[in-house]
Amino acid sequence: MSTSEKRRAPSGPGSPSRPIRTAAAADSSSSSPNARAASVIAPPPRAALSGASSPTPGGRRSRDPSMAPTGAGKDFGGIGVNGGGGGGRSSSSSPSGAAAAAVTAAAAAAAEALKDRDARIASLESELGVMETEFQRELDKLSSAESETASFWQAKCATLGQQLQQANTEVGMLRAETELRGAEREELRVRMADARRDVYERDDEIRDLRGQIRGLKEWVSTSTRSDGQAQTSDEVFGDGMARLGNGLQNWVLVNFRRAKIDLAKADEATISELGRLVPMYEDLASTAKVHLIQSMISRLLVDLVFDTYFIGLSREQTEQVTEVESFLGSFASSPETINQWRSLTLTILKKAAGEKMQAETASITDTVTSRVNDMLDAITDTRATEPRDQGLRALVGSAIELSRLLAVQKAVLKVRMPEILPHQRVMFDASTMEDIGGEDEDGLAERDICCVTFPGIIKIGDESGGHLQYRNVITKSRVLCSPE
Repeated sequence: MSTSEKRRAPSGPGSPSRPIRTAAAADSSSSSPNARAASVIAPPPRAALSGASSPTPGGRRSRDPSMAPTGAGKDFGGIGVNGGGGGGRSSSSSPSGAAAAAVTAAAAAAAEALKDRDARIASLESELGVMETEFQRELDKLSSAESETASFWQAKCATLGQQLQQANTEVGMLRAETELRGAEREELRVRMADARRDVYERDDEIRDLRGQIRGLKEWVSTSTRSDGQAQTSDEVFGDGMARLGNGLQNWVLVNFRRAKIDLAKADEATISELGRLVPMYEDLASTAKVHLIQSMISRLLVDLVFDTYFIGLSREQTEQVTEVESFLGSFASSPETINQWRSLTLTILKKAAGEKMQAETASITDTVTSRVNDMLDAITDTRATEPRDQGLRALVGSAIELSRLLAVQKAVLKVRMPEILPHQRVMFDASTMEDIGGEDEDGLAERDICCVTFPGIIKIGDESGGHLQYRNVITKSRVLCSPE
């Protein structure tokens, strides 16, 4: 039964006298005090009811026929009220009239409550519709946003997947290229090893060819000379001088690379001798100690070995031979004859040097070794040792053999070491000097030198000892130029 049907419940004489309470009224009673008051209708007084009903076994009340109304009755909510007559009482003053008025007021209150309830229900239904619409709109927005988010991340994942696939492809290509480069590097390493082996083999072949050429030159020189005296080629002098210079440099590096030079502890005689051997020693002591030591030893070798007339002769013997050479020179018509005589005489002495000149040769070796050690012990923080002395003696022995070989030649071979004087500039000469500083020779044309680390060889004249106007640089002097 609907709400409107419940409101229109029958109110005839046979209807019950209790008020009708619907479910809607019960619900509204919990929300409004007026509605709660209107939902309960007080029953009329028993005295006002004509013909009280008694309960029947079936639960219904039966009315006494003798109590039936005699006049026209009105229906007030299913309660019969006698409108007048029969009882001799007026409607306004009888209890039945008061009950009818109360019933009417209660019915009006109930109608008003029902109206308020219907209005509230309509308002709630309107609000519910608005909320459903808003909820649906928010749900649509969320669904759209979720769809867009899902689409964005799907596209993002697809892009990242493509990038990952591309990166994997590039990594594969790089690995393949790396393997290819590794194979190429291994192949190049094998080729380089083969090339080095070929170079070594060619170097051996070149050395053999040089030896053959040197032998051929000596044979040609021996075959073409008129007096049967052999002459040595210029390449032999150059190789011997280069070996001696490299040996001296290695000896200095091995023994004095970590040494410290302290000039303050040297005495006055040592400083004076050092200034004579290496005039620029003060500048070299702090910047080029290795070059300073090389220059000092080279100067001692030139003074005591290469400038000697012939190593192995005593001073008296040297004076006798030089006097004979001067005496013969006064009768010779050209220097060529004197040079040939000198070459022949010294060749005879050289053959006997191994047996008859050992004492004088050992004396020269001891003198050079002693002077070098005295100088080095005075200006450095090192002391002479047996291995160091053995290496130095070997260098002095090589210098003596080379000086004898130079002396027996018909041409005049001079070991030249440029002399540097204090307060004088010695300019770099590219024709006779070789810079050890590694600079370009074109930029050294106007530079002065600060020290000479090793001498060179100058050849004067030809193979027969004549034409002394000819000059040939066999090896250049090794020099160190001053910084710009």
